[in-house]
Amino acid sequence: MFLATGCVGNELVTPEKAVTQADADTPNGEDTTETQNVTETGIKEYTVEELAKYDGTNETIYVAYQGQVYDVSSDSYLWKDGNHEGCPAGKDITEELDRTPHGAEILKKYPVVGTLKE
Repeated sequence: MFLATGCVGNELVTPEKAVTQADADTPNGEDTTETQNVTETGIKEYTVEELAKYDGTNETIYVAYQGQVYDVSSDSYLWKDGNHEGCPAGKDITEELDRTPHGAEILKKYPVVGTLKE
């Protein structure tokens, strides 16, 4: 058995307090009964179709870059039209991101919420 703890902000998070992927909200905030694709590490695998649901029309904005899915919702004002610097929300932006003024370095400030299933 493996027990891990971590921090969120200044608060210690134990497995009992952690939000599981199944507890996470769907784009519309409703409960989901669909099976979650979760890897052995506990990270959700998103299909292209699932990723497309997080295009900002329901406030949650995810983008994928080189197989990682990032939650960029904290800067939703940048994605108000579902697009930022030529990068569409809810999509794999690997090709587009390298052509932006800031490049991929900007993604370091956003949490990884999963991986993109090929």
